[in-house]
Parts: sequence; structure tokens; C-alpha cells
Amino acid sequence: TIIFDGVPLSGFDEGDFIEVEIEGNAAQRTKGGDGPAMNVSTYQGGKITINLLPTSPALGIMYQIWNAQRLKGRMYSIAVYTGVKELITASGCAMGQLPKFSTGGEKMTNRSFPSECLAIALDSAGVETVSGGFVGGIV
Repeated sequence: TIIFDGVPLSGFDEGDFIEVEIEGNAAQRTKGGDGPAMNVSTYQGGKITINLLPTSPALGIMYQIWNAQRLKGRMYSIAVYTGVKELITASGCAMGQLPKFSTGGEKMTNRSFPSECLAIALDSAGVETVSGGFVGGIV
């Protein structure tokens, strides 16, 4: 399930997909004269890209939202509920430049709608754990 700028998107076709990239809050071990240290980067928002087949019923609404942003220069929010019960919420989003695509001929390419977001949160509380829970899975 995707809610994009308050509009529920539906009718995804087989082959449609979503990419989520949450940036920041990543750990990197460094070596120093006093021994190893851990650097954790600050939270930086991220990017959500919705890729649709050219036959997808959701394509029209995505072009409408893209055009509204282009004319009014505003930001929006996105909510994604995945098949494994992750809830991804993003705010302060705006569409980036639409990538090049081809149409006609034997094969038309997917349409990609990249959104840069100031904040992205992942709620994984609904994801089922492995037998024995987290600690039981690693002991």
C-alpha cells in the first residue's frame, strides 16, 4: 500500500516496484592511534523511487502529482506499508527530475518517479521475528 501526497495508489502491475534509501545513521569503524573508534553519521532523510510499468493504472495519478509540484513548488508526504509489515513514512518530499524513458517500438521502459525526502522513518514493529525472537535467533 502506498499513500502519496494523501492519495492512495492502487492498481500496481506485476513488475512495478518501490526503492527506499534511508541515508545517515550509519556506523563506520575507524582506526586511530589510541585504538579503534566508531563514527555514526547523522540522520539525513533519503530517497523513495516509485517505478511503474507504462501500463500501470497508477501512472496517471503520479503524473498529476508531478505536474502539481512543478506548477506550485510544494512538498508532500509518502507512506508505504510493505508486504512484510514494515511502515515507511517520509515527509518533506519533492520529486526529482524524471529520468529518461523510451516509448513505442517493441519495448517501452518503466516510468520512475524519484522523490528526495527530508525525513524518512522505518517502523518495523509489525515484522514477525524469527523463532525465539531476536536474542533467541543469535544465541
